[in-house]
Amino acid sequence: MTGGCAHISLDNIEKSSSFSIKHPESTSLGKLFASAMERHVGQSGLLLLDKGEEALVWRGVLADSAQRSIDAQYFIWEEDNTGTIAAEYLLRAANRGVRVRVLIDDFPINTKPRYLALLDAHPNIEIRIYNPAGEISSSVVTKLLSAAYDLKRFNQRMHNKAYIVDGSITILGGRNIADEYYDMHTSYNFRDRDVLAIGPIVQKVTHGFDIYWNSKWAVPVNALIKQNTTEQERHDYYTALHKYAQDPNNHPQRFHRSLVEGSNELASIADRVVWGSVELINDVPGKNDDPEKLDAFGRSGKKLTEIALQAQHEILVQTPYLVMMPGTFAVVKKLIDRGATVRIHTNSFASTDNLPAFAGYVRHREKILQHGVELYEQKAQPVSRQHLIDRHKHLGESTVFALHAKTAVFDRKTVFIGSFNLDPRSTHLNTEMGLLINSSEFAEKVAAIIERDMGLDNSWHVTLDEMEELEWISTENGREVRYANDPYIGVWKGIKLFLFSLFPIQDLL
Repeated sequence: MTGGCAHISLDNIEKSSSFSIKHPESTSLGKLFASAMERHVGQSGLLLLDKGEEALVWRGVLADSAQRSIDAQYFIWEEDNTGTIAAEYLLRAANRGVRVRVLIDDFPINTKPRYLALLDAHPNIEIRIYNPAGEISSSVVTKLLSAAYDLKRFNQRMHNKAYIVDGSITILGGRNIADEYYDMHTSYNFRDRDVLAIGPIVQKVTHGFDIYWNSKWAVPVNALIKQNTTEQERHDYYTALHKYAQDPNNHPQRFHRSLVEGSNELASIADRVVWGSVELINDVPGKNDDPEKLDAFGRSGKKLTEIALQAQHEILVQTPYLVMMPGTFAVVKKLIDRGATVRIHTNSFASTDNLPAFAGYVRHREKILQHGVELYEQKAQPVSRQHLIDRHKHLGESTVFALHAKTAVFDRKTVFIGSFNLDPRSTHLNTEMGLLINSSEFAEKVAAIIERDMGLDNSWHVTLDEMEELEWISTENGREVRYANDPYIGVWKGIKLFLFSLFPIQDLL
């Protein structure tokens, strides 16, 4: 592969079909959960992973525990510290004979094609790319040139995030594979949320993965990278990966100790989870049954709208991007007219990582408040990071902690945790997935966490004053403060937002 921009058709690509393993109950993990599942027939067990380092440790524990299969589906897999170590864990599993399937979206790929080819060359590892515009390249310019052949298709991305081990346990939610999702970045980290699940829901997640894996949208790496790798090259690369992962300087200080503790906790995980009935929300590959109808909801948007309209008392929402469309405003109006409370927690100007989306939000912020929504914006340096980030003392005071969790709690009975943002891309373009959890115990726990995140030490409460002007209310050093404009923004960031505001943002999203 020479880094060209040859257009790739999704039709008539040679590839073999493969499916999730049969009889997952025969694996060590399957046997570990068998008795608990017999006591909770029809229910799944759920463990909230609210802290980044904890979510990373559990992925490592499960990779080390795998006997037969690991399936990973992500929008982003960076070749940074976290991404490199995660790849090495998969390689170690593959060396034990575990079958590893990795499906990642094409557009965010930021790695040298050669490295993907070397990993894919392992007999137990296969990597597929979702909706590639052309040959794999880390250059955004090259991808955009390739995409010019079919911009409508290129705009459809796979935003799903799932990690499945031995068909017996899964982790899914908002986290991709990169430093900032696990509190490992030195300047910018995400406040995110995953859920670990056991029980019958895992079979549904594995079936959903198979649908994507075997669809025309998933293209094998060897069809996109025209490179042959030698045995010596593979040996050298794998050796370098192992050496990197074994260096304690490349891990959090407590990582190996946490892995041992996590392995010990795995044996009793069925006693720690909350049990409830769980439904998988999962879009079909391509988002809509008719790929040409980009104005049509996918399954995820339809289901979440249906659940929201059933709420009688309260909806709590966390979404990093809040770009409400006419249909969303109509749902909100129906809820508030019947007396329900709608509270939304999203990013502030100071914390957001996505200025185009924020520009779309700013256009409708006053309208959102006029509809009766209670609105809270995440501070860039919230007090909550002291207990959410284990290594917060090692990060500078200027390190941003941005919201990335995608969560909704309905009437303190039902919880959605997944990849769905409250914006047009999630509704119409990106494929999304998540779990709909029916458990009052779990819902109350998540609601309390969201309310803490909305607290005035962690967020600004955005309101309209007596003159119908925007006002930001918060506490700083124990004192109430009020702002008449978006707090704590830099000049350059303000200029960029102004430039984005000149364009039809919803069309760009």
